[in-house]
Amino acid sequence: MEVTASAPAKLVLLGDYAVLEGARALVQAVDRRANVRIVAREDHACDVYAPDLGIHGARALIDQNGEWQWQCDEASKAKLTLVDHVWHGMLREGLVPTSGKGFDLHLDTSGFFHTDGVSKLGLGSSAALTVALASALATYAGHDEVIADRTQWMRRLLHMHGDWQGGRGSGVDVAASVAGGLIGYQLVGQAREPTYEAMSTDGLHCLFVWSGQSVSTSNSLLRLAQWRQGHADQYAAHMNELSTVSVAAIDALKRQDMPSFIGLTKEYALGLQRFGAACGLEIYSPAQKQLADMASGTDVSYKPCGAGGDFGVVFAENAERLATFGRVIVSAGMHVVPLGLDSCGVSCHMRPDATFSPARILT
Repeated sequence: MEVTASAPAKLVLLGDYAVLEGARALVQAVDRRANVRIVAREDHACDVYAPDLGIHGARALIDQNGEWQWQCDEASKAKLTLVDHVWHGMLREGLVPTSGKGFDLHLDTSGFFHTDGVSKLGLGSSAALTVALASALATYAGHDEVIADRTQWMRRLLHMHGDWQGGRGSGVDVAASVAGGLIGYQLVGQAREPTYEAMSTDGLHCLFVWSGQSVSTSNSLLRLAQWRQGHADQYAAHMNELSTVSVAAIDALKRQDMPSFIGLTKEYALGLQRFGAACGLEIYSPAQKQLADMASGTDVSYKPCGAGGDFGVVFAENAERLATFGRVIVSAGMHVVPLGLDSCGVSCHMRPDATFSPARILT
C-alpha cells in the first residue's frame, strides 16, 4: 500500500502579528507544497528519507504500543523532531497504524527553498509538512474520514503544530495549508477558537518579493513574548491599531473597493514600522526598507508578510500597475518570486496495490 499527501505553503497578506490577539488576517495558500509518501513494508521498521534535511534512511522501530524507538544518530534525530512530534500527536489521537508493520516515509520540502537550493524561503514549511504528514498517517491508518471535515481537521492540527511551536503561533499557516485558496482567518472568543472563511481573489493583484534572507518565525515570536511582558500597554495599543486597519482592509477587499484596500494596506505597513521600532523586531529588513521607500509616493503599496524580514507583498489596483512596479523591483536587483494561488489545500491519495521498494524516493 502507498499513501501520498501534500499541503501548500502560505503567505500572510494582512493581520501580521495582530492575528495573535484575535484580529482578522488575510492569508493566501501558494503553489509550493510539502509532499509526503508512505510505502508499506512487512517488518516493524520505519525508514525516513528527507533529502532536503540530509536524511537518507534514518531508522526507527515501532513497538506494540506504537512508540518510536530511533535507531539513528543524534544529529538525524534532531533534524526529525517535527516528524517525531507529529507521530506522537497522532498516536495520542488514535490515528496511527495499529498493524505493527513498518513503512518507508519520504518527505519532500524542496519547494520551500530558493533556486540556489540552500536558502530557505519563509513560506510555512513546518505547518505544511505537519498537515501533509498527519493527513498521510491518518489515511494510511484507515482514518481518512477525519480529513473530510476540514475545519475540524484544521483545529486538531493547529493544536498539534502549536504545541511544537511552544504555543506562540496563531495557526494561520496550518489553516492555509488545510483549506487552500485565499482565506480570512481569526481566533475567536476566550477559547481562541480558530475560524476561517473563503475569500474571493477577484480584483486582488499582488507580487511577492524575497529579501534574500531567512528569518525564524519562532525566534521572532519568542522575542516578542519577552518584550510584551514589560510593555503590556504599548503592545495592546499597537495590536489594536493593526487589528482595526486589518479588518477595514479585508472589508474593502470584500467590496472590491481596491483604492481603499491599497490605502489601508499602506496604513497597515506604517503601523508595522511603528510596532517594529517599539518592540525591537526587525520586521523590515534593509532590503524591505528599500522596497518600502520605492513604493512610497506611488499608486502601489508594499508590506512585509508574516514575521517579516524575508517575504514582502506588493499590492496594486490592476495588473498593469503591478507589472510596471515589478520591472522597477527587478532592475533594482530584488528577488521577485513567482508564487501562484493554490486553491486545493491538503490533498491525500491511497494506492492499495503499491509494493515496497526501498530504492523509491519521493520526487
